[in-house]
Amino acid sequence: MEDWKNLLIGIIGGLVVLGISKVYNAYRKKSIKSDIEFLEFEKKHLEEMKRSSVEMNRSSFRAIFAIFMFIGLANLIPHLFSLTGISVFVMAGSFLEVFLWGCVIWLSIGFWRRYDNLKNYKEAVERMDEKLVKLQEKLQGSK
Repeated sequence: MEDWKNLLIGIIGGLVVLGISKVYNAYRKKSIKSDIEFLEFEKKHLEEMKRSSVEMNRSSFRAIFAIFMFIGLANLIPHLFSLTGISVFVMAGSFLEVFLWGCVIWLSIGFWRRYDNLKNYKEAVERMDEKLVKLQEKLQGSK
């Protein structure tokens, strides 16, 4: 009886490992495809910005307004939470404020890199193409 029990546990364990590996591989493929789509979008957007000053201005204003929105939220949230007078909300407001300021920094760095890519367009496109090739090779290798 003990042997059958150990055999059953081994079979179930093997099936669980197979199931987890299938899910992980599917997630990995989806993640790689998502990265490829994002790089292609970024490359296309950079090309549009290079060709059109109107598109560049639109993107610039979107970036500025997004950063202003997060700055405004980062300044507003702690005051709204402190109006409640509950210390837990005040603490949560502080954590949310730090998170929002982190978003401001992240957006600023991202848009700074985009304009640096625009300034050095040829090198940026070459780097993106290299990344695309590596990601497509990973995708082909995981099939």
